[in-house]
Amino acid sequence: MQRGASLVAVVIVLVFGLLPVVHSAEQVRGYIYDGTGKASSLSIVIDVITHDVEIQGTARARINTSRSEMTSAYEDCGNDAFYCLTGLLEIVIPKAMPMKQWKYHGLSCRSVAQPGGDAYRITCRSPKYRGRPTYTYSLSRGVVSIESSPIGGTYEYKLRGKNGLFSSEIGRLKGARITGDGAN
Repeated sequence: MQRGASLVAVVIVLVFGLLPVVHSAEQVRGYIYDGTGKASSLSIVIDVITHDVEIQGTARARINTSRSEMTSAYEDCGNDAFYCLTGLLEIVIPKAMPMKQWKYHGLSCRSVAQPGGDAYRITCRSPKYRGRPTYTYSLSRGVVSIESSPIGGTYEYKLRGKNGLFSSEIGRLKGARITGDGAN
């Protein structure tokens, strides 16, 4: 009887002890950024599996890993020194943040520390986009808002969920380029 109880205890410890490890190794399917102000009924949906980005209605916004005709692909131009998504996103962030200014993949960017935390407002100039790609990047949570982009125009979109693009989860998850606790 004691042997059976010990075996059950070992199985329970193994199962419940491994669940957090298994969950943390899951790759995020994408991220949703909900519009504010005049764009409050719209969301930017980024699918990291298909590399698609699209505008969807906020009420029905979801990540769908099957391509639809209304999506556009973004390019992952990252390397060992930079996180980088171009095309309809135009986001370039040095992995060695904080930095005040940098140039990479045709974008010239500057960052300004935001009060009371680990966030930086980043504004870039792009030869491909008339506006200035602008976003807020948190060292711990990743991209938490997109304020100006080719896909969203000059409207602000805030992260739905805890962690966004390029969150600190990247370093912990082997083999995944864009990960975190975004919208699974």
